[in-house]
Amino acid sequence: MKIEALVKSYEEATKNFLEAADKLQLADLDKGPEGEWTPRMVVHHLAHADAYCLTRIIQVLSEPGTTIRSFSEEALAGSEILAYRTAPIEPALALFTATRSETARLLHNVSDADLARTCQHSEYGELTLEAMIVHFTNHPVGHIQQILDAVSK
Repeated sequence: MKIEALVKSYEEATKNFLEAADKLQLADLDKGPEGEWTPRMVVHHLAHADAYCLTRIIQVLSEPGTTIRSFSEEALAGSEILAYRTAPIEPALALFTATRSETARLLHNVSDADLARTCQHSEYGELTLEAMIVHFTNHPVGHIQQILDAVSK
């Protein structure tokens, strides 16, 4: 895939998630099926995951071949200090917006040839920049429905 199309999809996914999150009311934040993440938790998860994503993009662009390590989303969500279950979402949405904006800015500087740059992921092995962009694009898309389901109930 060409970088222009990848960046366009990335920016569209960002916009779509933020539009879904904008529909959340205070009463919606803690709704959700028993044992599943609430919209509040999803917003915090995406903010922190995207902070990792930005760092990884920076590493691949500046140090091709670098090693990146996996992180545990369960450990993040379960951390009392990170407070996914109780913290206000406004700072998390601001972080998500900022990291996605900076990632998009960087990706606008990437050439089609740069998409072949790689890193070594501690769990998945060698990943190309293109595969990373596709994954980072799809990640918030997978969570939009959780937000919309909470709003509709």
